[in-house]
Amino acid sequence: MTIAAKLVWADPKDGEAAAKQLLRGAVSAVRELTANLNASNNEATVQASFALEAMAMAASEPGREYRRNSLAKALAKALEGAVDDVARNVLIRALQLVGGDDEVPALAKCLEIEGSFDTALLALRQIGTEEACLAIKNSLARAKGSRRARLAAALADFDDSCCHSDIPELVAGVLAKAKPEDAPMLWTALAKLGYAGVAPALGKALKGESKSRAAVARGCLSLLARNCLTEDDVAAAIAELFKAERESVPSMTALLDNTEGDGGSLPYLLGMASSEDKVVQEAAANLLIEDFAGSSVTETIIHYYQVHKVDTGKHDWSELRQVLIRVLGLRGDVAARPFLMALLHDPDAAIRKSAMEAIENLMGQLDRRVLVATTIL
Repeated sequence: MTIAAKLVWADPKDGEAAAKQLLRGAVSAVRELTANLNASNNEATVQASFALEAMAMAASEPGREYRRNSLAKALAKALEGAVDDVARNVLIRALQLVGGDDEVPALAKCLEIEGSFDTALLALRQIGTEEACLAIKNSLARAKGSRRARLAAALADFDDSCCHSDIPELVAGVLAKAKPEDAPMLWTALAKLGYAGVAPALGKALKGESKSRAAVARGCLSLLARNCLTEDDVAAAIAELFKAERESVPSMTALLDNTEGDGGSLPYLLGMASSEDKVVQEAAANLLIEDFAGSSVTETIIHYYQVHKVDTGKHDWSELRQVLIRVLGLRGDVAARPFLMALLHDPDAAIRKSAMEAIENLMGQLDRRVLVATTIL
């Protein structure tokens, strides 16, 4: 423990040297350090925890495979003699950094211990091999309640559909019997896996009373739309999002992510630019600026402006027109210049001001003294 004590306050150079010295005698060092780990959290426990972490970091450097394997083996063996959850979790966290397939069985045993379950599961997820996946599946077969849900959600980390084609159905089966509070983590796992069958449940949650669950469902539907394997499944995911809330930023981004800026979603985005929700309006404007190139799109925006250039008794379109003018100025398409210049003669002062700013965004600073003679200012 003398070297371990020095590590706590060592400068980086001396600390690295001490860690490497401990690493050279990994088996005996781990045995001695583990003997000082316990729930009392005294000075010896702190020193031992720090030293084990330093050894794991040093062993993780490139070219230290032999040292890393030796340390991992010693840590896995030490798990058998850990006196309590504190000691066990310190060892598991070190194994998370250096462990491999040979250490999976020792970590799998820790999944059966309540106080070490989450730490062991995280370590197995970090190891991420076929053996780690199998260990989680085996534990899932015996687990119940929230522990079962956490194991199922972890399987989403192993998302290679060729090697793990059964995982989506496994997770979906757990979701079907899960407690309401465990459902969001399983929604997220299934969305990550691109499992379209979860879309109806997400749509239902979007329409529910809980705002927090609706927020998770909204994000999951957007994630699902990006990860689905077929176009039909993508369409189904987006459809659920639109059924619940057509006017939302996730709805727009999900649509744009899956239409590749081909113009088919342009009318929808133009409609969203008139939303009373300022966040939705701004998001729509930014998408029109950044995601659609070409003069044909510019012409469509101008046409949309002209259709809404006169206020009616039911609608005041002035704000929408100003948004569209700003979009035209920031798109970088000089085809919009004649139209914007014409707006300098508009009777509405707010429109003239927006047009001037848009022209200068598009073309650079104008000589406003020259414009005084030809425009209404």
